[in-house]
Amino acid sequence: MDAQADTARAAYYVIPENTFSDGADAEAVIASALAAHGAVRIPRLAEPVRLARPIALQSGMALSVHPETVMRMKPGCGGCMVRNAHLLDGCVGPMTGPRDSDILVEGGVWEDALRDGAPDDDDPTLRRFLAGRLLVGVIFFAGADRVTVRGATIRRCEEYGVLLAGCNDFTVRDIAFEDQKKDGLHVNGPSERGVVEHIHGQCGDDILALNAWDWETSAVSFGPIRDIAARDVRCAGGEIRLLPGRKTYPDGEQVACPVERCSFSDIEGIYTFKLYQQPNCHNATRAVPDRSDIPGQIADVRFERVRLDGVVESGFGEVRPQGLFEVGADCRNLAICDVTLGFSSAVYASRGEALVSVGPKSSTWKQGFEDPAKWAELFEPDLVCTAENVSFSHIRFADGPCEDEALLIKARRLTVNEDYPRTTPRGGTGYGVIRGVSII
Repeated sequence: MDAQADTARAAYYVIPENTFSDGADAEAVIASALAAHGAVRIPRLAEPVRLARPIALQSGMALSVHPETVMRMKPGCGGCMVRNAHLLDGCVGPMTGPRDSDILVEGGVWEDALRDGAPDDDDPTLRRFLAGRLLVGVIFFAGADRVTVRGATIRRCEEYGVLLAGCNDFTVRDIAFEDQKKDGLHVNGPSERGVVEHIHGQCGDDILALNAWDWETSAVSFGPIRDIAARDVRCAGGEIRLLPGRKTYPDGEQVACPVERCSFSDIEGIYTFKLYQQPNCHNATRAVPDRSDIPGQIADVRFERVRLDGVVESGFGEVRPQGLFEVGADCRNLAICDVTLGFSSAVYASRGEALVSVGPKSSTWKQGFEDPAKWAELFEPDLVCTAENVSFSHIRFADGPCEDEALLIKARRLTVNEDYPRTTPRGGTGYGVIRGVSII
């Protein structure tokens, strides 16, 4: 995919270094060069290129930025920094309309995009997304095919680092996140056939999220995510999410949102893989709850060459992981291979936990309030979910290889906390079911 794109764009127009001086409208300069040449390169610059609005890329366009050149949002500006020209809206129904394709974004240090910043952008779809306080992306494609994002650094941004919504045949490669406030790479369905490799850094939420279903306060599209291969994902303590479910649009139409046929390999520093349906954490204050009406479907997913040095007592939102792999969806054909844990098996044994935990969770989010009526439940504590056909091979704790099924997989059953709200969480009646385990 990348080689074909580069062949088609062998001749890049290089914008002269002095073009961005003297208060030039940087986005207008870049847009003019793209319109004239299709493929544009921004050279190494000593001063940042300051943007007030996103750069919009038409089909077939390529934007290459020197890896040390800073692309910075002007104070008070935000929204996103690069987008495709014809954003498609999947908020209230399946995406329809003309799709962009064959777009490359390469290099650059993209920084300081604010969630609440005002974009100077005339695209009505982007304005609708932002008016609804939806999270978009610093690099944002909604309804595009054969998109490549590579060699970029994303720094101090409050939006998702890269958001791909309704994108097929995409490549995201060699991306660094520095003090990123939200997710690193966030994919909304319907999206298929993607390659993700060599992404690293630190994010304030998931470094990689495949959200087929998602909260309507976050997502710009919904649908299946299939055939994604993620390789070489590294961070100093982070999370990866797979979020399935079923979307019910305002008119009652429903769309299944499974996550299927995905692989994850050479993963380091991830302390929890979240394979569960999770309702909107703001449901306590919503007139209409935002949740999937089914546990969600995850199928044919493989994890290979995973390394974790130590357990954590609490993750994002001060929620304690109950295993490296947490299953709270209907999950079929899950393969876990070549996992190295830098702590002894006695840690899981003493906690009554296992490498894979199957079942719902309960966690109370007090939101800073003393009044229990204002507290929120973060999960689906009454959910019943099933993990079927789970296989393990080459699992190693610090004290040696492990073939003990009790340490590899465990079903959880919640109970209602009769002492709530004096003590939390509230608990529930949900439980997990395990059908078919093989240890190779």
